Amino acid sequence: MINAVILAGNNETEKIPGKALVDINGRPMLSYVVDAAKGTGIVDKILVVGNMETSEFCDARGLEFTPGAPDILSNIIKGINWFADDRRIIIMTGDIPYITSDAIKDFIGKSEWIGADFCYPIITRDNCERKFPGAKRTYVTLRDGTFTGGNIFYVNPSIVDRCMTVLNYVVDNRKNPAKIAFLFGPGLIFAFLFKYLSIEMIENKVCGMLDITAKAIISDYAEIGNDVDKPEDLIMAKVILA
Repeated sequence: MINAVILAGNNETEKIPGKALVDINGRPMLSYVVDAAKGTGIVDKILVVGNMETSEFCDARGLEFTPGAPDILSNIIKGINWFADDRRIIIMTGDIPYITSDAIKDFIGKSEWIGADFCYPIITRDNCERKFPGAKRTYVTLRDGTFTGGNIFYVNPSIVDRCMTVLNYVVDNRKNPAKIAFLFGPGLIFAFLFKYLSIEMIENKVCGMLDITAKAIISDYAEIGNDVDKPEDLIMAKVILA
């Protein structure tokens, strides 16, 4: 079993006010994520980090709750500290209503098999566009293919203190894989510009910089990489999930 943190946003920076509880076909968006996590059969405790408006939702569903901060990194740290003694936890955003139990279970299973300190899912462009035609995502082309990033992380809580500076940058640029690549110095920038940067090269750089084990996991589940961030995303979600 593994514990989960769900980041339920804050009204100060959201393009959709009160996004976590916004209605999608008669259900609050957060409920889609919670139900998918519970449906895995391997997620135990669920902590929601969010606005006070979400506390009643959490009480009704037997979820743990802590008030969120204005920025996503502080909320991530809150969640990690809540489960500080765990061997590993997963962190998800609360704005991925397409997520399924199978997608979460697949990611956890692959992460557990690898056993790294940090695992992050990436999804091919072909997969995303086939599953969600018309959805706007940021992609980066590597030697291995063209990918976008996901909205779930597998983390060893004990590594966080020594990774704060880099973690802050990665979280701020989580929807722009190219900027994340630029963090790692001129060698990787050169490789990126000349299109021979590979997943393995990025993994090796991260491991060396932070003294951790890190792994990108190519997921077959495009649901992991499609969030509801803008009003037009919400319109699309209501159609797809009808």
